[in-house]
Parts: sequence; C-alpha cells; structure tokens
Amino acid sequence: MSSKVLILLDSDVVIHLFKADKISLLNELYPGRVRMLDIVFEELLKNRSVRDVVENLFTYNQVEEITFPTTSNQQLFQEFFALKSTINGTGERACLVYCKHYQNIIASSNTTDIVPYCKAHGIAFLTTLDLFSIALERHKISEIEINAMIKKITKNNDSYLCCDTIAEHLRVHFDRQKLLY
Repeated sequence: MSSKVLILLDSDVVIHLFKADKISLLNELYPGRVRMLDIVFEELLKNRSVRDVVENLFTYNQVEEITFPTTSNQQLFQEFFALKSTINGTGERACLVYCKHYQNIIASSNTTDIVPYCKAHGIAFLTTLDLFSIALERHKISEIEINAMIKKITKNNDSYLCCDTIAEHLRVHFDRQKLLY
C-alpha cells in the first residue's frame, strides 16, 4: 500500500489516543497522511474533554480537515444516507463512504459497524490496538507502555477495546499486512 494513502480518523480513535496521552502517535506513525472529515471534527468539538486537543491537532498541522462532499458528489452523499439504517454513527458512515470512493484507510475501533462494510468494499482499516501494534513493531512505544495505555482507555468501562493486552491483540486480531500501511 502506498505511503500516499491517507488515514481518515473516526472520533473513537482520537478519544482513545487522548485518554492514553498519546495523541502524537498518529503523526509519528503517519506523518502528513492523517486527515479528519469535517463531520467527525464537529462531532468531537461537542465533547468538552477533547475539544482543546482536537483543535490543537489542526492548529499545529498534525491533522488536515476534509470537507465531506454534500453537493459535489451526489452518489457519495446518497450512500451516506442509505447506510443510516445499518450504521448508527454519523462519523463512521461518512468515513466509510469517503474511504470507499477515495481509497483511504479508516481509523476506527467500532469494528462491529465498520468491518463488514470494509470487507464488502475492500477498505483497509486500523483500530486503536492496530495503531499500538504498529507503534510497538516500529519501536515507538514499549509493550509495558501500551498495556498501561489500554488500562487508561478502558478504566471504569469508559471505552471499549477488544483486548486487555497488546500481546492478546497481536495473537488474536492483528494482521501483519497493516505494518505496510
């Protein structure tokens, strides 16, 4: 996969990285390739705990905003609305449809909603734990640090991740092909 392919963020990954105090990981792994749809940006601005961090991502050019085409691409817009019956999250729907049409990679941990669509349409995806796995493989962070971040993210059942440790994720879920993203 080309290093020119963009990584399109959904809100859950941003929130997870914020909770883990590792928001900078996105740019460390994918410099100049991280994007966020305006729909996701607006969704995140409603969350008071992450608002400042999200604004700083744009202020310090770590993420670029993409406007979801509402009038310039009618087919994309119609698909976005058609997905409403099967995918609840507005941000996920927008990211999925956008990635389908523009061959980008979606970064979302809402696997229940995104995986069937991604598989049906050949869309690559990254979860929070995939990002941690890639960071571990690239020696950006240690297994001990990652496991501590997983605990921070899932503390008090505030957020859900499919595995309690990075070793479990690597063993059960991680596709090493994602190292090429």
